[in-house]
Amino acid sequence: MRGNGRSGSRAKSDHGFIIVVVMSVALLFSVVARAAPAAEGQRATPVACHDDMAPGANGGDLADFACLSAAAQANVIRERIADGTLGTMPDSRLIALVDAMKPEAIVAYTRLAIGAGSSYEYWMRRRERVNGKWPAQADHMEVYCQDSPQRVYVKWLPDGAHAGQEIIYDATRDPTRFLGHFGGAWHFLSGRFRVDGTFARTQSRHSVRDLGLQFVVHTLEHEEGSFEAEGLSARPAHVDIETANGRRLLALTWDAPDGPPAHFAPRVTLTFDLRRPQLHGVIAADASGAPLEEIDFEQIVPHVWTDEAFDPHNPSYDFR
Repeated sequence: MRGNGRSGSRAKSDHGFIIVVVMSVALLFSVVARAAPAAEGQRATPVACHDDMAPGANGGDLADFACLSAAAQANVIRERIADGTLGTMPDSRLIALVDAMKPEAIVAYTRLAIGAGSSYEYWMRRRERVNGKWPAQADHMEVYCQDSPQRVYVKWLPDGAHAGQEIIYDATRDPTRFLGHFGGAWHFLSGRFRVDGTFARTQSRHSVRDLGLQFVVHTLEHEEGSFEAEGLSARPAHVDIETANGRRLLALTWDAPDGPPAHFAPRVTLTFDLRRPQLHGVIAADASGAPLEEIDFEQIVPHVWTDEAFDPHNPSYDFR
């Protein structure tokens, strides 16, 4: 009888121990489940229009923002960058705001960031993989551009690759050719070249016509249409906040099933300056992540050009 009593007592003790273990495990899983979203990153499910459950103290504002038209969302982003709001906004809040944007709003904001005018000057550093080779040094280029009618002057600056080159394209004079000199100060090769000819592709897969900043907007619009035709979302796959040279940047990345002609590249990232409404850069990569093209826009300035800016006889230029 005593033996049976000890067995019963041990059984009760074991049963109680099991209950404690089960409760502890359940509590552990509960804690992990609550912590999981933070461990996975700061990006959550996008806030929907009139979503009363929107996270954060200003969740209602996010839901209202999600209800705005694409044009209105783009204007809000531009205004909040211009007044410094986005520049100091916490990463998680900023990512949630961008996630609430319509894909069309991103296109609209890019258009605003480039500038409403069709005439401007910009400086950029640029590298592109050509014939399978990634250049050791970036081109540093100064570009005068007028979108309508399209006219372009480009000078390769001394501290970059292909220094000393110049080209002029003027659709009002000859829409099929551009004037250029190559080979640095020695002008090893000068003349008029076909816009889509073999020589024009030796340094880039792009046409001289792509040098206008509207090319970025048109590419985004094309990407959006391709994603829609494929039954895929045109929203960025990744939204990140980065810092480059002391500048806080918004980085939007799209992952596509393939590259041209449906998409510009398998992976494309646009970066935007959060201190001022300006496009900062474009990065294209292949499916393995290897870079195809990198562009860093140093400055974009509206400018009204005279005919002299696109005249090869301009004394400031080195055409012969």
